[in-house]
Amino acid sequence: MALNATTLKNDLLNAFRSMTDGEDSVFAEGIATSTDDYTESGSIVTADAGPVSGGAFAGAGNGDNTTDNQICRGIVLAACNAMRTMTTGGNAYLAAQLAHAIHSMVMGGEVNTDVVGVVTPPPSASPFPRNGKAKGQQLGVSAPMQAAFLAAFTAMDGMTEGGDEYLAEQIATAVDAYLKAAVVNTNGQGALAGSKGIGAMT
Repeated sequence: MALNATTLKNDLLNAFRSMTDGEDSVFAEGIATSTDDYTESGSIVTADAGPVSGGAFAGAGNGDNTTDNQICRGIVLAACNAMRTMTTGGNAYLAAQLAHAIHSMVMGGEVNTDVVGVVTPPPSASPFPRNGKAKGQQLGVSAPMQAAFLAAFTAMDGMTEGGDEYLAEQIATAVDAYLKAAVVNTNGQGALAGSKGIGAMT
């Protein structure tokens, strides 16, 4: 399924509205579950090529990234706890930790793709089909996401209403952009050993 930031926004908004003051664990769980579900809902497409047994392989892969929301949850909850003793710099600290949490969860996931293609053997032999599996990782850059979070937190300092919806939208937009900009690298398995895939999440 293609990513749609509105889906993530609505999930985050529901999580924020379920909170009461001081419920750091609810906030952490809401962020972790929403972003994990969103990441796993994305479709990964790769272009795969390389030397395999029998010749040169070329094909395409389709799959997803399986992530663990506990990675994100732990980092966000620890950040919330640390902020209780902070007197300054809270916005910057939370923005950095939130971006780190989501980035760590995505990077710690496992990309799996089903690959379909053709092997071209040495001259005088005919190309033949070969299918298989590939595994890899989704590699993103967290700095733009962190900057977007900080801008959102700073803007909220002067808001008296609409904060939940604003924050949900800003986080969703930043996470969506992060996932779509991330590069996916995979390695062929078994009969596709030697091939490599590169692609992205949509």
